[in-house]
Amino acid sequence: MNMTDDEHVEPSEEIVVDEDMDEKLEDMSLEGRKEALTKARWNVFMYLGIAAILFGFALFPMPFNANYDDFTNSAEKHVGFVWGLPIPGDDITDVPVTLSVEVINPPAQSGVLLGAYLIETNTCESNLGEFTTLAREGSGHTHHYMVKTAPSAGGTAEFEFDVDPANYCVIVQYVNENGVNLGDANSDMKVNGKMWPNQVFAGVLGLCALILSAFAFIGAQKHGETVRTMLEGGNETTESKVLAEVSKDKIAAGPTGAPPSGPTSGPTSGPSSGPPSGPPAEVVESEPVTEEVPEAAPVGERYEETDNGYYFKILADGSYDQSVYVKADDGSFSAYVE
Repeated sequence: MNMTDDEHVEPSEEIVVDEDMDEKLEDMSLEGRKEALTKARWNVFMYLGIAAILFGFALFPMPFNANYDDFTNSAEKHVGFVWGLPIPGDDITDVPVTLSVEVINPPAQSGVLLGAYLIETNTCESNLGEFTTLAREGSGHTHHYMVKTAPSAGGTAEFEFDVDPANYCVIVQYVNENGVNLGDANSDMKVNGKMWPNQVFAGVLGLCALILSAFAFIGAQKHGETVRTMLEGGNETTESKVLAEVSKDKIAAGPTGAPPSGPTSGPTSGPSSGPPSGPPAEVVESEPVTEEVPEAAPVGERYEETDNGYYFKILADGSYDQSVYVKADDGSFSAYVE
Protein backbone atom coordinates (compact mmCIF):
# COMPACT_ATOMS: atom_id res chain seq x y z
CA MET A 1 0.00 0.00 0.00
CA ASN A 2 1.38 3.41 -1.00
CA MET A 3 1.49 6.24 1.46
CA THR A 4 1.82 9.92 0.77
CA ASP A 5 3.93 12.30 2.77
CA ASP A 6 0.82 13.80 4.35
CA GLU A 7 -0.45 10.54 5.77
CA HIS A 8 -0.04 10.22 9.51
CA VAL A 9 1.00 6.99 11.26
CA GLU A 10 -0.64 6.40 14.58
CA PRO A 11 1.84 5.32 17.27
CA SER A 12 1.37 1.75 18.42
CA GLU A 13 1.46 0.53 21.99
CA GLU A 14 4.95 -0.33 23.18
CA ILE A 15 7.00 -1.05 26.27
CA VAL A 16 7.88 2.17 28.01
CA VAL A 17 11.48 2.25 29.18
CA ASP A 18 11.55 3.84 32.60
CA GLU A 19 15.20 4.32 33.48
CA ASP A 20 14.34 5.56 36.97
CA MET A 21 12.34 2.39 37.67
CA ASP A 22 15.18 0.28 36.29
CA GLU A 23 17.61 1.96 38.68
CA LYS A 24 15.20 1.43 41.55
CA LEU A 25 14.90 -2.28 40.74
CA GLU A 26 18.67 -2.62 40.55
CA ASP A 27 19.14 -0.68 43.78
CA MET A 28 16.58 -2.87 45.52
CA SER A 29 18.36 -5.98 44.32
CA LEU A 30 21.70 -4.63 45.52
CA GLU A 31 20.27 -3.68 48.90
CA GLY A 32 18.71 -7.12 49.17
CA ARG A 33 22.07 -8.72 48.42
CA LYS A 34 23.79 -6.55 51.01
CA GLU A 35 21.17 -7.49 53.59
CA ALA A 36 21.58 -11.18 52.77
CA LEU A 37 25.37 -10.79 53.07
CA THR A 38 25.01 -9.17 56.49
CA LYS A 39 22.68 -11.92 57.69
CA ALA A 40 25.00 -14.63 56.39
CA ARG A 41 27.97 -13.09 58.21
CA TRP A 42 25.98 -12.83 61.44
CA ASN A 43 24.94 -16.48 61.02
CA VAL A 44 28.59 -17.48 60.74
CA PHE A 45 29.45 -15.74 64.01
CA MET A 46 26.28 -16.98 65.70
CA TYR A 47 26.85 -20.64 64.82
CA LEU A 48 30.53 -20.39 65.72
CA GLY A 49 29.56 -18.94 69.10
CA ILE A 50 27.01 -21.69 69.70
CA ALA A 51 29.56 -24.34 68.70
CA ALA A 52 32.14 -22.85 71.07
CA ILE A 53 29.64 -22.86 73.95
CA LEU A 54 28.58 -26.45 73.26
CA PHE A 55 32.14 -27.70 72.92
CA GLY A 56 33.06 -25.90 76.13
CA PHE A 57 30.07 -27.49 77.84
CA ALA A 58 31.10 -30.91 76.48
CA LEU A 59 34.67 -30.51 77.74
CA PHE A 60 33.68 -29.07 81.13
CA PRO A 61 33.99 -31.86 83.76
CA MET A 62 31.70 -32.47 86.71
CA PRO A 63 34.01 -32.90 89.75
CA PHE A 64 33.55 -34.93 92.92
CA ASN A 65 35.81 -36.04 95.79
CA ALA A 66 36.01 -38.68 98.49
CA ASN A 67 37.95 -38.90 101.75
CA TYR A 68 39.34 -41.94 103.54
CA ASP A 69 36.90 -43.63 105.95
CA ASP A 70 38.39 -45.38 109.03
CA PHE A 71 35.30 -47.59 109.34
CA THR A 72 35.50 -49.15 105.86
CA ASN A 73 39.26 -48.56 105.49
CA SER A 74 38.62 -47.09 102.04
CA ALA A 75 37.55 -43.90 100.31
CA GLU A 76 33.95 -44.20 99.08
CA LYS A 77 31.64 -41.84 97.23
CA HIS A 78 28.22 -42.28 95.61
CA VAL A 79 28.53 -40.04 92.54
CA GLY A 80 24.84 -40.34 91.62
CA PHE A 81 23.47 -40.88 88.14
CA VAL A 82 25.95 -40.52 85.30
CA TRP A 83 23.82 -39.61 82.27
CA GLY A 84 24.61 -40.25 78.63
CA LEU A 85 23.39 -42.25 75.65
CA PRO A 86 21.78 -45.50 76.88
CA ILE A 87 23.81 -47.80 74.63
CA PRO A 88 25.09 -50.80 76.60
CA GLY A 89 28.60 -52.16 76.19
CA ASP A 90 32.01 -50.69 75.54
CA ASP A 91 31.62 -48.10 72.78
CA ILE A 92 32.36 -44.50 71.85
CA THR A 93 29.29 -43.22 73.69
CA ASP A 94 30.64 -44.24 77.12
CA VAL A 95 31.11 -41.48 79.67
CA PRO A 96 34.74 -40.83 80.71
CA VAL A 97 35.43 -40.88 84.47
CA THR A 98 38.88 -40.16 85.94
CA LEU A 99 40.14 -40.61 89.52
CA SER A 100 43.17 -38.85 90.93
CA VAL A 101 44.23 -40.58 94.18
CA GLU A 102 46.59 -38.70 96.46
CA VAL A 103 48.44 -41.06 98.79
CA ILE A 104 48.81 -39.46 102.23
CA ASN A 105 49.72 -42.37 104.54
CA PRO A 106 49.89 -45.82 102.94
CA PRO A 107 50.11 -49.07 104.99
CA ALA A 108 53.60 -49.94 106.26
CA GLN A 109 53.91 -53.03 104.10
CA SER A 110 55.72 -53.93 100.94
CA GLY A 111 53.93 -54.50 97.65
CA VAL A 112 50.97 -52.25 98.51
CA LEU A 113 48.67 -51.54 95.56
CA LEU A 114 45.87 -49.09 94.94
CA GLY A 115 42.60 -50.67 93.81
CA ALA A 116 39.86 -48.46 92.35
CA TYR A 117 36.30 -49.72 91.86
CA LEU A 118 33.42 -48.16 89.95
CA ILE A 119 30.37 -50.22 90.94
CA GLU A 120 26.96 -49.77 89.31
CA THR A 121 24.62 -49.44 92.30
CA ASN A 122 22.12 -47.01 93.76
CA THR A 123 23.95 -46.57 97.07
CA CYS A 124 27.31 -47.16 98.75
CA GLU A 125 25.77 -48.05 102.12
CA SER A 126 25.00 -51.71 101.39
CA ASN A 127 27.54 -54.54 101.37
CA LEU A 128 29.25 -54.41 97.97
CA GLY A 129 31.54 -57.41 98.52
CA GLU A 130 29.96 -59.53 95.80
CA PHE A 131 30.11 -56.64 93.32
CA THR A 132 33.78 -55.94 94.02
CA THR A 133 34.49 -59.62 93.34
CA LEU A 134 32.65 -59.40 90.01
CA ALA A 135 34.57 -56.25 89.16
CA ARG A 136 37.95 -57.95 89.88
CA GLU A 137 36.92 -60.85 87.66
CA GLY A 138 36.12 -58.42 84.86
CA SER A 139 32.64 -59.72 84.14
CA GLY A 140 30.36 -57.40 82.16
CA HIS A 141 30.43 -53.65 81.64
CA THR A 142 28.56 -52.69 84.80
CA HIS A 143 31.29 -53.12 87.45
CA HIS A 144 34.79 -51.75 86.82
CA TYR A 145 38.08 -52.39 88.59
CA MET A 146 41.60 -51.09 88.04
CA VAL A 147 44.76 -51.61 90.12
CA LYS A 148 48.08 -49.75 90.21
CA THR A 149 51.18 -49.71 92.37
CA ALA A 150 50.68 -47.34 95.26
CA PRO A 151 53.17 -44.45 95.18
CA SER A 152 54.96 -43.31 98.28
CA ALA A 153 53.42 -40.76 100.62
CA GLY A 154 52.65 -37.51 98.75
CA GLY A 155 52.44 -39.28 95.38
CA THR A 156 49.42 -39.43 93.08
CA ALA A 157 47.95 -42.25 91.01
CA GLU A 158 45.55 -41.71 88.07
CA PHE A 159 42.70 -44.02 87.03
CA GLU A 160 40.55 -43.70 83.88
CA PHE A 161 37.22 -45.46 83.27
CA ASP A 162 34.60 -45.45 80.50
CA VAL A 163 31.13 -46.31 81.79
CA ASP A 164 27.55 -46.60 80.59
CA PRO A 165 24.88 -44.24 81.98
CA ALA A 166 23.82 -45.44 85.48
CA ASN A 167 24.21 -44.79 89.23
CA TYR A 168 27.74 -45.52 90.44
CA CYS A 169 29.66 -45.87 93.69
CA VAL A 170 33.39 -45.11 93.72
CA ILE A 171 35.59 -47.16 96.06
CA VAL A 172 39.38 -46.79 96.40
CA GLN A 173 41.41 -49.07 98.71
CA TYR A 174 44.94 -50.09 99.60
CA VAL A 175 45.04 -53.75 98.44
CA ASN A 176 47.43 -56.60 97.76
CA GLU A 177 47.78 -58.49 94.49
CA ASN A 178 44.69 -60.60 95.34
CA GLY A 179 42.53 -57.52 95.93
CA VAL A 180 42.39 -57.93 99.73
CA ASN A 181 41.94 -54.64 101.58
CA LEU A 182 45.16 -53.71 103.46
CA GLY A 183 44.00 -50.39 104.85
CA ASP A 184 43.81 -49.67 108.58
CA ALA A 185 42.92 -46.83 110.91
CA ASN A 186 46.30 -45.18 110.34
CA SER A 187 46.01 -45.17 106.59
CA ASP A 188 44.85 -42.12 104.70
CA MET A 189 44.23 -40.94 101.13
CA LYS A 190 42.21 -38.38 99.20
CA VAL A 191 40.34 -38.97 95.95
CA ASN A 192 39.46 -36.26 93.39
CA GLY A 193 37.28 -37.39 90.51
CA LYS A 194 35.95 -35.90 87.26
CA MET A 195 33.36 -37.09 84.77
CA TRP A 196 32.14 -35.77 81.41
CA PRO A 197 28.48 -36.82 81.00
CA ASN A 198 27.77 -34.02 78.49
CA GLN A 199 30.52 -35.04 76.12
CA VAL A 200 28.31 -36.89 73.61
CA PHE A 201 25.23 -34.65 73.69
CA ALA A 202 26.98 -31.30 73.61
CA GLY A 203 29.71 -32.61 71.29
CA VAL A 204 27.23 -33.75 68.64
CA LEU A 205 25.23 -30.52 68.87
CA GLY A 206 28.45 -28.48 68.73
CA LEU A 207 29.54 -30.39 65.61
CA CYS A 208 26.16 -29.63 63.99
CA ALA A 209 26.55 -25.92 64.82
CA LEU A 210 30.06 -25.98 63.36
CA ILE A 211 28.75 -27.51 60.11
CA LEU A 212 26.01 -24.87 59.94
CA SER A 213 28.61 -22.15 60.40
CA ALA A 214 30.57 -23.62 57.47
CA PHE A 215 27.48 -23.49 55.25
CA ALA A 216 26.78 -19.94 56.41
CA PHE A 217 30.37 -18.99 55.55
CA ILE A 218 29.98 -20.44 52.04
CA GLY A 219 26.73 -18.50 51.61
CA ALA A 220 28.39 -15.31 52.83
CA GLN A 221 31.20 -15.80 50.30
CA LYS A 222 28.69 -16.19 47.46
CA HIS A 223 26.71 -13.12 48.52
CA GLY A 224 29.95 -11.16 48.85
CA GLU A 225 31.04 -12.09 45.33
CA THR A 226 27.62 -11.08 43.95
CA VAL A 227 27.66 -7.73 45.76
CA ARG A 228 31.18 -6.97 44.53
CA THR A 229 30.19 -7.84 40.97
CA MET A 230 27.09 -5.66 41.16
CA LEU A 231 29.06 -2.74 42.60
CA GLU A 232 31.55 -3.07 39.74
CA GLY A 233 28.70 -2.93 37.23
CA GLY A 234 29.21 -6.43 35.94
CA ASN A 235 25.79 -7.72 36.93
CA GLU A 236 22.31 -6.48 36.12
CA THR A 237 18.89 -7.52 37.19
CA THR A 238 16.67 -9.38 34.74
CA GLU A 239 14.32 -6.40 34.51
CA SER A 240 17.13 -4.00 33.66
CA LYS A 241 18.50 -6.37 30.99
CA VAL A 242 15.10 -6.65 29.27
CA LEU A 243 14.48 -2.93 29.38
CA ALA A 244 17.98 -2.18 28.15
CA GLU A 245 17.60 -4.55 25.18
CA VAL A 246 14.26 -2.99 24.21
CA SER A 247 15.77 0.48 24.43
CA LYS A 248 18.79 -0.52 22.32
CA ASP A 249 16.59 -2.07 19.61
CA LYS A 250 14.40 0.98 19.32
CA ILE A 251 17.29 3.41 19.30
CA ALA A 252 19.11 1.35 16.66
CA ALA A 253 15.99 1.34 14.46
CA GLY A 254 15.95 5.15 14.40
CA PRO A 255 13.10 7.23 12.90
CA THR A 256 10.91 5.32 10.44
CA GLY A 257 9.15 6.43 7.27
CA ALA A 258 10.29 8.37 4.19
CA PRO A 259 12.69 11.32 4.32
CA PRO A 260 10.89 14.49 5.38
CA SER A 261 11.69 16.29 2.10
CA GLY A 262 12.78 15.56 -1.46
CA PRO A 263 15.93 16.59 -3.24
CA THR A 264 17.02 20.15 -2.67
CA SER A 265 17.82 20.76 -6.34
CA GLY A 266 16.85 19.38 -9.74
CA PRO A 267 17.09 20.26 -13.40
CA THR A 268 17.18 24.03 -14.00
CA SER A 269 15.09 23.85 -17.19
CA GLY A 270 12.47 21.71 -18.97
CA PRO A 271 12.93 18.33 -20.56
CA SER A 272 15.03 19.80 -23.38
CA SER A 273 17.78 20.70 -20.90
CA GLY A 274 18.31 17.02 -19.99
CA PRO A 275 17.46 14.92 -16.98
CA PRO A 276 19.19 15.19 -13.63
CA SER A 277 22.47 13.40 -13.38
CA GLY A 278 21.28 11.29 -10.45
CA PRO A 279 18.87 11.05 -7.57
CA PRO A 280 18.99 13.67 -4.86
CA ALA A 281 21.53 13.24 -2.12
CA GLU A 282 20.44 11.34 0.94
CA VAL A 283 19.40 13.58 3.77
CA VAL A 284 21.88 13.29 6.60
CA GLU A 285 19.91 12.80 9.75
CA SER A 286 21.04 14.06 13.08
CA GLU A 287 22.00 11.69 15.84
CA PRO A 288 18.91 9.77 16.94
CA VAL A 289 17.40 10.89 20.16
CA THR A 290 16.37 8.60 22.96
CA GLU A 291 12.68 9.37 22.48
CA GLU A 292 10.60 6.40 21.50
CA VAL A 293 9.45 6.61 17.87
CA PRO A 294 6.68 4.25 16.80
CA GLU A 295 7.46 2.01 13.87
CA ALA A 296 5.39 2.76 10.75
CA ALA A 297 3.96 0.16 8.46
CA PRO A 298 6.09 -0.57 5.35
CA VAL A 299 5.19 1.49 2.23
CA GLY A 300 5.39 0.60 -1.45
CA GLU A 301 7.22 2.29 -4.33
CA ARG A 302 6.33 5.87 -5.20
CA TYR A 303 7.53 8.68 -7.47
CA GLU A 304 8.66 12.07 -6.38
CA GLU A 305 8.40 15.00 -8.78
CA THR A 306 11.21 17.51 -9.20
CA ASP A 307 10.91 21.17 -10.02
CA ASN A 308 11.57 20.67 -13.76
CA GLY A 309 9.02 17.92 -14.44
CA TYR A 310 11.18 14.83 -13.96
CA TYR A 311 10.48 12.13 -11.39
CA PHE A 312 12.61 10.08 -9.07
CA LYS A 313 11.54 6.60 -8.05
CA ILE A 314 11.58 5.91 -4.31
CA LEU A 315 11.78 2.20 -3.51
CA ALA A 316 9.94 0.43 -0.68
CA ASP A 317 12.97 0.55 1.59
CA GLY A 318 13.23 4.35 1.22
CA SER A 319 16.21 4.39 -1.15
CA TYR A 320 16.21 6.12 -4.59
CA ASP A 321 16.39 4.39 -7.96
CA GLN A 322 19.36 5.66 -9.98
CA SER A 323 17.23 6.22 -13.12
CA VAL A 324 15.24 9.34 -13.97
CA TYR A 325 11.57 8.88 -14.90
CA VAL A 326 9.04 10.85 -16.94
CA LYS A 327 5.27 10.71 -16.62
CA ALA A 328 3.06 9.84 -19.58
CA ASP A 329 -0.38 11.28 -20.25
CA ASP A 330 -2.06 8.15 -19.00
CA GLY A 331 -0.30 8.54 -15.61
CA SER A 332 2.26 5.80 -16.10
CA PHE A 333 5.97 6.32 -15.53
CA SER A 334 8.87 5.24 -17.68
CA ALA A 335 12.60 5.67 -17.48
CA TYR A 336 13.89 8.69 -19.36
CA VAL A 337 15.99 7.84 -22.42
CA GLU A 338 18.01 10.53 -24.18
